[in-house]
Amino acid sequence: MKILLSLLIIPILVLSGSQAFGQLSMGDAPHEVVKITIDETGTAHVTHEINTTASNFKPIQVDTINGDMANLTVTDSSGNAVEYGKIQKTPLSIIINASQRNATLIKYDLINAVTNTDGVWKWNYYEPQDTDFTAFHFPKGVDMVWANNRPVYLGNLGLGQHGNGFTLEYIINEPVNIQTVQFADKNFTVGVRTVSGLGDYAFDQSLKSYSFNVDKADIPITVIMPQDLLSGPYTVTLNGNATLHQEFHYNATHAWIGFKPAKSGTIQITGGAVGQGQPTNITPSGPADNATIGSPTPSSPSDNTSIYLLIGGIIAAGVAGIIIMKKRSKTTPKPKNV
Repeated sequence: MKILLSLLIIPILVLSGSQAFGQLSMGDAPHEVVKITIDETGTAHVTHEINTTASNFKPIQVDTINGDMANLTVTDSSGNAVEYGKIQKTPLSIIINASQRNATLIKYDLINAVTNTDGVWKWNYYEPQDTDFTAFHFPKGVDMVWANNRPVYLGNLGLGQHGNGFTLEYIINEPVNIQTVQFADKNFTVGVRTVSGLGDYAFDQSLKSYSFNVDKADIPITVIMPQDLLSGPYTVTLNGNATLHQEFHYNATHAWIGFKPAKSGTIQITGGAVGQGQPTNITPSGPADNATIGSPTPSSPSDNTSIYLLIGGIIAAGVAGIIIMKKRSKTTPKPKNV
């Protein structure tokens, strides 16, 4: 039986580089960080940064991310090619020789990893099991994303994720529909970010509510509400029925309320008070200028990720304090904010 298993396993190892390994091994698990830069066409440019410092004579096995792979390279930190092997499975695994265990870079492109439907880019991302951390960077024009149907405001920073995976959605240069509401002899600007069709806007002071119609289902919507017009806490209904929503970002003048309606119909946002401004228990973040309603001025650019999406394990808050958590499982449960 052992001989038969060896005969079955050996053909799936395809070696490349100047030397072949003398013996097949699944290898040790790596210590790695994955960096993913998504371009405007939906192609993901992936880099595995391997830094296995343990003294060991065994090779290591690096699982790649599943997808339509192209332009695979394996180099040291100076860009010099190193020898490696492949285990042809789904997803592909790279075997790195013991002499190249440290400071190795595996780079490749995943063509059309993120797909576009009705203006919404979507990727069901599954992180390799032994990855310490995945850092995402997005195309220009993306300042917020949706992770497992929950909004996360990024500004111009990236997104950090650790765990078994999540559903990622975003919109490039998301349009902002501006509505002017007159109340108490003042004009208030309400913004609605979405690629869904909108209409029939209405503000009802007696109901402490703002409403509008949407013509598409399962499309992300973000309402940027002036807190001097309608302050929280907020409830959101779709055709009279409560729907999940999240108040996920505040600046000195506006609250950002995100949701994904399951049907077309009438959205109604009801606030805690009319014309009373920001609740005292909310700490503003960002500028006070109403001109930033569509895209509040973010923190200074940085190569490091400041928004963390942590899946499993112990949580340490990021700079913006936005955290989504879920337990490991074969399915993808909904995250919860903490």
